[in-house]
Amino acid sequence: MTVLDAAIAYARRGIRVIPIQHATKIPLLKAWTTEASNDEQVVREWFTTTYKGAGVGIATGRAANRQFFVLDIDDKNGKRGSDTLADLEAEHGQLPDTVTVLTPTGGRHLYFTTTIEIRNDAGKRLGEGLDIRGIGGYVVAPPSTHENGGEYTFEHGYAITDLKPADAPTWLIHLLTIQPKIDRAKPRDHDDFLNDPNLPSSRYNATTNWHDLLTQDGWNHAYSDAGTDYYTRPGKTRGISASVNHNGNDALIVFSTNAPVPEGGYSRFGYYAQTRHGGDWKKATNEYLGRNPTPITSTPDELLNQLVNWSEFWNQDHTSEDWIAYPLIARGRQTALFAVAKVGKSYLALACTAALATGKPIFGRPAQPPVHVLYLDYEMTPGDLLERLERLGYTEEDNLTHLHYAIIPSLPALNTYEGAAAVMKLVELTGAQVVVIDTTGRAVEGEENSADTYREFARTTGLSLKAAGIAMLRTDHAGKDKGKSGQRGSSAKNDDVDLVYHMEREAHHIKLTRLFSRITWAPNEVELVEETLEDIHPIRLKDSDQTFTEKQYQLASAILRHFPHIRPGQRHKASRDFRKQVRQAGIKYDTNDLRPALDAIHMNRTSDPLGF
Repeated sequence: MTVLDAAIAYARRGIRVIPIQHATKIPLLKAWTTEASNDEQVVREWFTTTYKGAGVGIATGRAANRQFFVLDIDDKNGKRGSDTLADLEAEHGQLPDTVTVLTPTGGRHLYFTTTIEIRNDAGKRLGEGLDIRGIGGYVVAPPSTHENGGEYTFEHGYAITDLKPADAPTWLIHLLTIQPKIDRAKPRDHDDFLNDPNLPSSRYNATTNWHDLLTQDGWNHAYSDAGTDYYTRPGKTRGISASVNHNGNDALIVFSTNAPVPEGGYSRFGYYAQTRHGGDWKKATNEYLGRNPTPITSTPDELLNQLVNWSEFWNQDHTSEDWIAYPLIARGRQTALFAVAKVGKSYLALACTAALATGKPIFGRPAQPPVHVLYLDYEMTPGDLLERLERLGYTEEDNLTHLHYAIIPSLPALNTYEGAAAVMKLVELTGAQVVVIDTTGRAVEGEENSADTYREFARTTGLSLKAAGIAMLRTDHAGKDKGKSGQRGSSAKNDDVDLVYHMEREAHHIKLTRLFSRITWAPNEVELVEETLEDIHPIRLKDSDQTFTEKQYQLASAILRHFPHIRPGQRHKASRDFRKQVRQAGIKYDTNDLRPALDAIHMNRTSDPLGF
């Protein structure tokens, strides 16, 4: 079978293929995640003309109307993927016959399909030597050549031309998709962001070790390999049920359904919370603090510096408007945006923050320097994000490096001290001035109707961000009466924010109504329009009734250049002293133009707000 024959065979199964540089694992398509194709004509063109002589790869994830993933069984470099799989099959049942590839390094690739999305995984879900390639992944496929000179081949009788990829069994899908009931907030690779030594979990982790914790609960140490320790669950004498220190990660990875804790990843404190408190981190924290109160580490000067300096207080301007992104994000403030389902609150939040992070006009207003944004998305998939970015007009040519985007982040619940520490560490690592939480109800643990759930969020993550001067935009769902009574769940959701907007939509027209505000300069109502420019749908502020002349726009721009302390969105008076300062700066203007120019700055308009 030639590379072209194989590529056509994959495409006819609905599997998207990509050309691979010969004898490597490097895709030849720069945007292979979106350009991978199962169009037979495109595939034939690639492998006969454009990329003749290339190897063939398979893009995992979407395949026709199903999802396609590959189980990668690795038996090299001391890994025992086949043994791990044998233990899983002994416990759960045999895998069905399916397309099977023999790799040049002695491993195997098993092809499966399912109806739900499967994510990439490197040995954490199934155990040592068993990796998964799903959404956003790919594998090199037969008859491509490996860098060692060997060839990827099909196992006899299990080629893509012999049978279709099998439906994955229920138990395998369960292991690949189950969300740990606790400690879901543990990071994928390490716990560095939870390194505040004063956190209850950090203090517990620092004074315990995995071997003592596990053996006292009846776990048996099976063996160690390449720095990873493998354990057998209580009540079992053979097989592997969990690992510790896999890939240097100081965590317990449980992959047995009969273990005393659910599958998933655990820090030592997370294991303690699950085994002693049924997975309730708050109960575990309170019990631990009852025995080990948090020590006071601040110096006397640090404590005194937290008090208001009254002489400085009276000399500061506390009333000026200060928008990072009008009308949603005020500097250092916290905004809640809620709406009924399918109105587009997440799309609006993305439109605002993507423009903010790329330095593009925000809702049609003048562009400004890029701002680092941390976006925690608890709902969308990579495919959803791609679709929305393209709808907003973004491509791979845009510089999105200031938009630090996490899709369904594996963080501790944000109404815990551990969750707050994780967010603040990410803020530190990214330099974010804005944090977006989309959607709040999915980022916390506890009853949505419980006031305690959101008061805990305010005391932990909310207060940490506010103390650091970091702005926050959080989205939420409306109540059963379509938002007339506010956000869904407890009324305490309003207690910790500075601004609450109810979003409504009719066709392409969007209206934001202010229901609550601690800042008097926030607008009571904002109207926006989603435009349709071919396949692009930007959102822009509706035209203001006030218009400005070109001279007034130019004067506003000159003022911003010469007076850095004046920022777009701020109100500034045309006082006698200021008029004098403008002239001293060498700015020539007509007296009648100064006040309108300051109005344009206040409205964050130094050019036509609907101009490109």
